[in-house]
Amino acid sequence: MRIINSSIRIIDYENQRISERTIPGSFEEFVSDLITHIHTNTSVREYKTRSVVTEVVGSILQIVARRDENDFVLNRVNGIATRLLNEEIEAQRRVARMNTNVQKGSLVQSLLFNDDDDSFVYLLAKVEHSDFVDDSDFSFKTGFSKDKKTIWKSCLIHITDPDLEEFYAKIYSNTVAKYWGDDFLELDQVKSDEANTLKAFRAIDATLNQNMKGNFSRDHTIIRNAFISYLKNREHIDFPTMIESILGQYDPVDLPSEKVDNIKGKMLELPTKKNFDSQFNVVKSAINARIKKVYPVNEGIELKITDGIDDLKNTIKAFRDDDGTRYIQIKTNNEETFQRFRV
Repeated sequence: MRIINSSIRIIDYENQRISERTIPGSFEEFVSDLITHIHTNTSVREYKTRSVVTEVVGSILQIVARRDENDFVLNRVNGIATRLLNEEIEAQRRVARMNTNVQKGSLVQSLLFNDDDDSFVYLLAKVEHSDFVDDSDFSFKTGFSKDKKTIWKSCLIHITDPDLEEFYAKIYSNTVAKYWGDDFLELDQVKSDEANTLKAFRAIDATLNQNMKGNFSRDHTIIRNAFISYLKNREHIDFPTMIESILGQYDPVDLPSEKVDNIKGKMLELPTKKNFDSQFNVVKSAINARIKKVYPVNEGIELKITDGIDDLKNTIKAFRDDDGTRYIQIKTNNEETFQRFRV
């Protein structure tokens, strides 16, 4: 891709200002690497334009149409940066009460042209700020690293024909950060959070059922419970991160280690194979009915699990007494139930 124009703006929501940053000589290489990094990032989500006259999308289409008019492009680039500043000021106001902060960084914007198919791509990326020492005067300064591409948020909008009424974009966000895609970019999700949540859980459940048959029931129960707990205790899901968190360090009971790696590989393919986004915000109600698992215990008795269980191995235990009789031991925090069955 050929870079037509680029800009860097420091978004300083604390002092409520944007600052222009001089583009270094190696910046084209940085943008090219950034595009490659985003294109190869599996943790992206598909969006579409809400309208072609919203502020950011409308400005991007105007930049494409008048890309040779430097003053006009500069005006629109600054307008987009100012919109992000205002949204971050508002976002910080909302999250301040929770003792958290909007991540500070620079907004990179670039218009690129793909000679292969005569299309445009517009890049918006919020990149990390870091402190460094200026070699010229040994003073401490703030900027971003060419080598460490820590991207807080990004968006790639593909423009095959500027006269179309709808465009598609790929968005990455490292947090739930609704302000980025919804408030700042004014884009809509192609797949809803509810659909993503349900499809992801169904795909995980089916993969576990298909690959853990036979003598691996204990591992199946532990891993399935771990996925349920992960989904129920987080707002924002990055699917590859979830898979790595649960299976990357899993210490199997009966399952061979190579089988764990095989299941992990199959899990990572699920978003593409089962058509759901790698990033989504969990809609817990979408999976409540599918979480339920019923286990026969004895004549007239069933054990029903309806949610993820913290510390599963110490909450439900199976053991045999000296004469070989098998028992299920369940920890309870319900006084009435405890008294009802107390011996």
